[in-house]
Amino acid sequence: MSSKPKILIDINSVIPYYGVGHVTGVGRSTLELVDAMSNLRPNDLDIVLFSQNTRGLKYPNVGKLCYYHFYLPNRRGVKNIINRLRLKKRLIGYDLIHIPHNTDETEDLKKTIYTIHDLIVYRYPEMWGLTDEERLEHKRIAKGCRHIITCSEASKNDIINFWGVSANKISVIPWGINRKRFYPNSDKSILKKYGVTRQYYFCCSCNHPRKNLSLLLSAYERYLKKGGKMQLVLLSPGEKELSPYNYLTDSGNIIVVRGITDTDLVALYTQAHASIMVSLYEGFGLPILESLACGTQVLCAYNSCFPEVGGNIIKYFDELTDACVAKTMLEFDSIPKDQMFDIDLLEKHLARFTWDNCARQYIKVYEGLLNDR
Repeated sequence: MSSKPKILIDINSVIPYYGVGHVTGVGRSTLELVDAMSNLRPNDLDIVLFSQNTRGLKYPNVGKLCYYHFYLPNRRGVKNIINRLRLKKRLIGYDLIHIPHNTDETEDLKKTIYTIHDLIVYRYPEMWGLTDEERLEHKRIAKGCRHIITCSEASKNDIINFWGVSANKISVIPWGINRKRFYPNSDKSILKKYGVTRQYYFCCSCNHPRKNLSLLLSAYERYLKKGGKMQLVLLSPGEKELSPYNYLTDSGNIIVVRGITDTDLVALYTQAHASIMVSLYEGFGLPILESLACGTQVLCAYNSCFPEVGGNIIKYFDELTDACVAKTMLEFDSIPKDQMFDIDLLEKHLARFTWDNCARQYIKVYEGLLNDR
């Protein structure tokens, strides 16, 4: 048995990918992080993975890392029993446990590292129905755990301000972009498949109120009235926000796509004239990097983490209003796509965001905490 320190990583947020073919942004980032760690395999510590479900769905890339799976329901009541009995400590053993999907139950809070992706729920509590009991529990966890990792300075500031956590207890490690998954793909058959018949703007993942879909739809309506000709392709828009604009879907001006594969997503990014993000707030903003990696400019709100991720490469709206968004779209109509940014500067920017760099920084945090015991 290895005498090296052991880091146990809970990867339950990844498992849906192997059941239904897609995961949330939290699951996606955890999957990429674990894949990168499996390639690095640090010499001074053991990375061990853990999952739990009765169906036996598991992370398949287990050849390079040790992996444990509990055939038990992944429900709160069951997890509470496991934690009270300290089963993971007894059966697996660990020096630190890392929970990378925000707050969750744990066996030993003082040995737990959390990745907190964002505190959007605190900025817009009415969208989630956050209770006072949940607020107290979150603060207890945040103040009692060993360390917190987050993906942007914007999220770090929220953790400090909402939870009162000391800044030196929080590490900021930006996510990466998988250039093997996201790269220019000009397969024109994808356009025909979804009914795209002319140049278009693309908005990825707009199915939550914070994504500000209503503003984008209002801006697009204004854009068309001002002479705009391009279509608008929306990934998974909320039906409530979309319904007042059904006449634009009926006329073919708005194209709705849902449940698409990564391959189709990459093609839609690649062939868009530009991507658009008008979110009120994000913890990181992976769609910015995804679009840029596919060679497509991003027209973006200037708030939260977006300046950290987009740098001086992307175009920010002067104001987050339908008039300003429509005006910017009309301006970009006449700009050739290959003149929207400098390729060399783009590549230098994207080189800052790799999953290998992300994994190395996580391992550095692990090592620092182990040395500080």
